[in-house]
Amino acid sequence: MSVETMQPLDTSNYRKHTTSSKLQRMLIDRFHAKITNEVAKLAPRTLLDAGCGEGFVAEIFLKAMPGLQITGFDHNEPSVKLAAQRNPTGTFTVGDIFNIEHPDNSFDVVCCFEVLEHLVDPGKAVQEMVRVAKRAVVFSVPHEPFFCAANAMRGKNWHVRPIGSDEDHRNFWRKSQFGAFVGRYADVQVLTGSMPWIICVATPKDSPQR
Repeated sequence: MSVETMQPLDTSNYRKHTTSSKLQRMLIDRFHAKITNEVAKLAPRTLLDAGCGEGFVAEIFLKAMPGLQITGFDHNEPSVKLAAQRNPTGTFTVGDIFNIEHPDNSFDVVCCFEVLEHLVDPGKAVQEMVRVAKRAVVFSVPHEPFFCAANAMRGKNWHVRPIGSDEDHRNFWRKSQFGAFVGRYADVQVLTGSMPWIICVATPKDSPQR
């Protein structure tokens, strides 16, 4: 069975990456271009995609950076299976972001996109990702209140509080707040974005490379 004929998954990440909305597609494509550019500037040989979902971002990275050794994990087994099928040269497993089963400094770069806003203890997850990162970590989260406003303006999630938020979001950051949050655990090098998302690049505090 090919990726195209696999049963669609009912996850927010799958729905986002397969949307028929031209506006949402434009925003997502622009976001992908931005994170790919930030990661490519780091010139990683090895990369961990923490919370890899169905492997959409991994696929983009592998096309942009041939030869990249990419490892990914997610808590949702069906998503991991699709990620592996979508990216046969990568390694994808079911894993726990609070207990990453890799030694310290295992990967040149660790990435985590659209995950931290869902977690009860995002700080613990960031600590784990910094631990296994040799050179840098790259995060993205929704940029509030713009993310909620963008959803509300297109009539989405009016029943959720704050209005427009996804139902399973637990954390809400403005750009400066997110930079300060990451700064507790790593040295922030880049704090940028692709509306309505924040993008942060940071280095481990004890890293010899800055």
